[in-house]
Amino acid sequence: MPARRQLSFDDLGTPLAEATLVVVDLETTGTDPVADAITEIGAVKVRGGEVLGEFRTFVDPERPIPAFIASLTGITDAAVQGAPTIRTVLPMFLDFVGPEAALVAHNARFDIGFLRARAAECAVTWPSPAVLDTLALARAVFRRDEVRDHKLSTLAAHVGASVSPDHRALSDARATVDVLHAIIERLGPAGAATLEDLTSAHRRAKPVQLRKKQLAAEVPPVPGVYQFLDAAGAVLYVGTSRNVRSRVRTYFTAGETRRAVLDMLPRAESVHVIECATATEAAVRELRLIAREKPPSNRRGLRPEVAHWLRLGPAGEGLRGARIARDEADGSAQIGPLASRHDIQPLRGLLTDAVLGRRSSLERSAAREEAPSAGHRAALRQAMVADPRPVLDHVAARMRVHVEAGRYEDAERLRRLAGTYLDAARRASRLRALAEVPLLIAARPSREAVIGGRGWELLAVRHGRFSGTTLVPAAKDPLPFARSLAMTGTGEAELAAPLCHGYHQEAEILLGWLEGEGVRTVLCEGSWQVPARARFETAHLARRFALTSAEQGA
Repeated sequence: MPARRQLSFDDLGTPLAEATLVVVDLETTGTDPVADAITEIGAVKVRGGEVLGEFRTFVDPERPIPAFIASLTGITDAAVQGAPTIRTVLPMFLDFVGPEAALVAHNARFDIGFLRARAAECAVTWPSPAVLDTLALARAVFRRDEVRDHKLSTLAAHVGASVSPDHRALSDARATVDVLHAIIERLGPAGAATLEDLTSAHRRAKPVQLRKKQLAAEVPPVPGVYQFLDAAGAVLYVGTSRNVRSRVRTYFTAGETRRAVLDMLPRAESVHVIECATATEAAVRELRLIAREKPPSNRRGLRPEVAHWLRLGPAGEGLRGARIARDEADGSAQIGPLASRHDIQPLRGLLTDAVLGRRSSLERSAAREEAPSAGHRAALRQAMVADPRPVLDHVAARMRVHVEAGRYEDAERLRRLAGTYLDAARRASRLRALAEVPLLIAARPSREAVIGGRGWELLAVRHGRFSGTTLVPAAKDPLPFARSLAMTGTGEAELAAPLCHGYHQEAEILLGWLEGEGVRTVLCEGSWQVPARARFETAHLARRFALTSAEQGA
């Protein structure tokens, strides 16, 4: 089971009155989400108790409907004849759901299981929305002395639903809406005020969560970074949120199940909050705090200065793996950071084969890595930092040989290795370009809470490190704010590691912001540019490998 990601600045409790919920129900040809098919989808979109829209369609299952299913639902082969297939319906349904809504279903495991299986079958990206199961919630809310069972028909009758479920998708979805609203009304006094509260309301919080719940009482509802501290003031855990109070509260609910967090809570004695102006500032502060404090309950970012690189050392050295990239002022060059140390040796072989030739590379390996000549070293450096074409040409030629010999798996491995090389070269090129800029101040449109509504978010970067940020109201001129930023944070340049490789995670956060939509450069000392070859590398790769891949498929 994959490790859960550390929650980020965007993880925010959504008030139930503002949450968009899509209550969905399916009719199918059977109960197996893999072997059976959907015959009807019905859904109701609600927010704050108001119905926003409804969705209903038959679906051609592309197979006969069993007689007992047709008898139960009333959906026959004739009823679905001419209906669209799931390949057409599923994208339409997901468009109706939208990017922000949570899905609700009675026995959600069944309905969501079918939708996920069909998404995988149709190669449609499943958006992984929050899911509420009214069956599980009803079992926690309505005791057996109130209802004889928790079937949808029983619950609908108990709460006085306006629609009686009848094994048809839209009718059942409408009935589920009324059941859901009754559940929310019951849980409100118990403190279920957000979508996240409702998601976990059917589970019980651990005793340690209940004992420590008062730690969230004094946390302010501000954006920023929060730290769980022990009795001695040592940092146990660091996180970020747009609303720190809402986020910290979730640590004391049944929805928090991470073992590292549950093990941390008995030692936690206080929560310290650092208010931040923007999401970028919070992300950088979180990264720096984790690197400095190394909190035991954080799973990532403990050593952002350490990564895996392929490094061409200064004169007299060859290609080596490196944990920390060095200063290129000594004539070295590096690509990365790499996803794994196991990529170093294959990339090393690829580059030496491409530049020195395969026979020469093997001879040098047998001679225990004699340092390359000045000419070969210059060619290696060029391929790493400026122009990837020699490596790509070499890969394309070798792939063609493999394909012609029927060695398709070898050709595919080589193609993946070339992609790893290009990705490492691109990442290093972007980091290098940003790290060489003494000062860059940029602005982008912002919807943060500033006076006057929309405005500008300004970001200052010095040698690839965060230097400062501020929000500018829409009615204000951003230039004076930019000049003020230019006068602050000058000490960041002294902290910058060579090429900012020591803080590549921070630099990549900043690059993600700078490459976003609507960003404009306000002030720039020096120049910020990436070699042209680094920009066309993906298209070049696709063009060079297109014929070979087609031949492989044939």
